[in-house]
Amino acid sequence: MSPAASIDERYNQEIADRFLEFGSGAAGGLPGYLGIELVKFGPGKLWCRAMVTDELLTPFGNAHGGVLAAIVDHITGVVVYPLMKPGQWAATTEVKLNYIAPVRTGVLETESTVLAMTNRSAVVRGEIFYDGRLACAAQGTLTIVDPRP
Repeated sequence: MSPAASIDERYNQEIADRFLEFGSGAAGGLPGYLGIELVKFGPGKLWCRAMVTDELLTPFGNAHGGVLAAIVDHITGVVVYPLMKPGQWAATTEVKLNYIAPVRTGVLETESTVLAMTNRSAVVRGEIFYDGRLACAAQGTLTIVDPRP
């Protein structure tokens, strides 16, 4: 039995570059609505920005927790694509979030890191920073799905 490929061995810079070229601004849907911008990839790492606008705030002036959950779901999913085989896709099967500090309007910085990955699953950590401070930490599991024949 051969050992599993490492994150560095799996990493495909070409796929990462395509995501950076087309994934920012052209994401559409919920990522587009949340203003998620892919900034930089590295082997098993992704840095992004997102924009919290007034319409994403609760009546108390803080970003709704669902906004942060949606951002985490996106950044922890996208980070695995440069590590997967062409045609595969990832589905979040579990995520746990810790809301640490309130978020108001403005730019969020994010970082996601692949902690472990096999051919069938990945465990990923996601962090959201607001105003230079950790505002949300999360860990999720993704199922890696092969293309249908």
